[in-house]
Amino acid sequence: MTTTRTRRTTGLGALLLGATTLLTACGGAASQENAEGLTEVSVGTIPAVLSAPLFLGIEEGIFEEHGLDLEVNFADGGAAVIPSVLSGENQFGYSNTVSQLAALGEGLPLEIVHSSWAPHAEFEDDDHGILVRPDSGIDEPSGLAGKNIAVNTLQNIGEVHIRKAFEDLGIDHEGLQWTQLPFPDMAEALERGDVDAIWVSEPFRTPAMNQGYELLMSAGAQAFPEQVGGYYSTSEQYAAQNPDVVKAFKEAMVEVNDFAEHNPDLVRQVAVEEMGIDEDVAERMTLPLFPNDDDVEALQSYAEYAVRFGILSKAPEDFEALFATQD
Repeated sequence: MTTTRTRRTTGLGALLLGATTLLTACGGAASQENAEGLTEVSVGTIPAVLSAPLFLGIEEGIFEEHGLDLEVNFADGGAAVIPSVLSGENQFGYSNTVSQLAALGEGLPLEIVHSSWAPHAEFEDDDHGILVRPDSGIDEPSGLAGKNIAVNTLQNIGEVHIRKAFEDLGIDHEGLQWTQLPFPDMAEALERGDVDAIWVSEPFRTPAMNQGYELLMSAGAQAFPEQVGGYYSTSEQYAAQNPDVVKAFKEAMVEVNDFAEHNPDLVRQVAVEEMGIDEDVAERMTLPLFPNDDDVEALQSYAEYAVRFGILSKAPEDFEALFATQD
């Protein structure tokens, strides 16, 4: 079975690097095969539970069955993964819908390949949450108006989730302040009082709640229930030069997501063994949905609200054209 290879990528820079720099290095070299005849590909993603199915696919031999030898590389946020895909450092990469739309809106040569995750529809099942200190005096969402909330990336999906949830609840979101922090640093920042609330994902949500921080909102479940919140993508050049590999990756991900959706205990197990998540945390943490629907309507909805909130300048004209095509 293919060995899991993982490394953490840091310092990849902002999402919207100069297009000329990206295109100069845009990585479309022919894929390399290893000694077993498997095509070596690397996938950039974030150290959140949504990435666990990748390791499950490696462990279960699903990628190998599709002729792929997969390496997983971590970055702090999905926006940082996109430049690594365009440069060829990673052949595929996870980013949330807003990061994908922002890159595509700038004309960057990116193609969406397959869905990654979606929030549940129920408040308590969301793998993201907005947490506050128990002594904060904030006991309902309206108490967050004008407050400082930590998100892992500014002007991104966290803000879209929160603003839309506020809007749906009739709460003013214009005065919200935002602080960018990596998920692992959020609980300490909340404890120090650097921020009033944190928007945090598993596997960091459950430990923060175990510390006594209170779940005030589940913005994903409230704003975009069961709608795809992130995708794996590739560069246009890689897709053009390696269509069979792109097809194999997509077909493998269909099996991986289906297997993960029906085997949550194995998702938790691989999160412990391959991602270093504490076993007690893994047992308690909530998992997102792992859909196989491209969910074009979700992309349209995210684009609509990201434009409304000033995060995107405009929505794409043809959402279907954003996806890589495989014969």
